[in-house]
Amino acid sequence: MSAWRLSLLFLLAMPGHCLLAERFSFWGISPQLLLVLTVALAARQGPLWGMGLGFGWGLFLDILSPRLFGANALAFTLMAYGTGSVRRQVDVSGRVAQGLVAFFMTMAYFLFLGLLGAVFAKRFLWVGWAPFVLDPFYNCLVTLAAYEFWGRRPER
Repeated sequence: MSAWRLSLLFLLAMPGHCLLAERFSFWGISPQLLLVLTVALAARQGPLWGMGLGFGWGLFLDILSPRLFGANALAFTLMAYGTGSVRRQVDVSGRVAQGLVAFFMTMAYFLFLGLLGAVFAKRFLWVGWAPFVLDPFYNCLVTLAAYEFWGRRPER
């Protein structure tokens, strides 16, 4: 993917995340488009691009909700690194594989944010049971939509 397309994706994903979170939020659950894009980008392009864009998107989320500033940036960077590391052992370029990676990375993301809160804010930052249980499934649906939009053609 060219640098221009990645730059455009970076800039359009942030308002897209806000739009999805506002319009498609039910019972406290909403899709994490930026997390899904970070995981998908790391699966397709490798951990370096995923970590770079994920860090920027994480900072954007940290600015929106500054309860523990820097936690989202660190979490997105680690999620991209984990996905990129898994990419070396397992083919995560398929639809089902990206859905599974997004599912488990969403759960890991919530637990990691909670643990960071326990260390730095002296309390576990729990998102609640409904988001913890249902958001991974919601993110899988977003991953399937993103996979269809992104295209199935291999990158050159």
